Amino acid sequence: MPMNAPSDVSRFDDGPKATQVVAGLTVVLATYNGVRWLPDLLTSLGRQTLTPTRLSILDDASVDATWELVRDAAIAGGQTVAGRQESNVGAVRTFERLLSMVGTEYFALCDQDDVWLPDKLEKSVSLLTSSGADLVYTDLRVADEDLSELAASMWRLGNIVPVAGRALIPLILKNSVTGCTVVGRTSMLKKALPFPDGIPMHDWWLALVAACGSGVQALHEQTVLYRQHGTNALGAAKFSSKGLSDLVERRHLTMGSYTLTRLSGRLALIRGLEERNLAHLPFLRRFYRLPTGLRLVLSPIYLGYIVTRAHVLGWRNLLVDVALTCLPLGSSRRGVTA
Repeated sequence: MPMNAPSDVSRFDDGPKATQVVAGLTVVLATYNGVRWLPDLLTSLGRQTLTPTRLSILDDASVDATWELVRDAAIAGGQTVAGRQESNVGAVRTFERLLSMVGTEYFALCDQDDVWLPDKLEKSVSLLTSSGADLVYTDLRVADEDLSELAASMWRLGNIVPVAGRALIPLILKNSVTGCTVVGRTSMLKKALPFPDGIPMHDWWLALVAACGSGVQALHEQTVLYRQHGTNALGAAKFSSKGLSDLVERRHLTMGSYTLTRLSGRLALIRGLEERNLAHLPFLRRFYRLPTGLRLVLSPIYLGYIVTRAHVLGWRNLLVDVALTCLPLGSSRRGVTA
């Protein structure tokens, strides 16, 4: 694979801005201590049947050899630029900076530890253009460190319902959009950037902004090998009590602090939407701020609200949400003030 000249921070910063939109697609890749996984990912990017116009890489102050690897990375047929941040700011702010530099019609989010199937971009862009949606996302195959299959479908594993259209409430209750599968229209970034403070993840926020615009569309195919290696930022979790407990343990939380984190994240998303006049959700905003005791008393009203507005998620998802939102679980007895 031909190599571009080594990139540096100034070259990254001098790239096209979002206001200078041209035809094509930019893949944005955030890296952090990913030297072990990146060769597989970069190889898969080079095998795409739709060649990206640009690969934009931003390293979040890695302390291994990741920067030395990505600064010389390149994709055949497209431009590659790379930059490095002086301090670690996390995935959300790193992707925010990457997306602020996109200058093509479309963008695709990319994680360092996955492997893309060859027709991922081609099929996603085809659905994006035919549907008129702002954002397309797909299913994934869950794999172990060596890319051996653990689950044929992450949607089935996690009981994830692939919602479509302007599905705002369903997406607030359960984010079905996995960032590494996302392909979107750069035009929606005018509403999405900068990211609001306190949002749980960038993919969830982008999905909600798209749902307030021309909507989201789900490609019912697996386009990514979603590698699980013990240090994933989020990772796949089976929809079960054990899957939930494993998820809570992996994040080093108690069940009570986990429920508080869920509600605080939702409030940050709702606040961001309301501040930008994209949507107004006064009932959810007020309900999530109530002390747990009051949420428990009012849980039938909450259940009625979400059933009428998010019934597509199904009873299993809705009842689990009510339990995690309303039951007094340890430290979640306090109200949420975020």
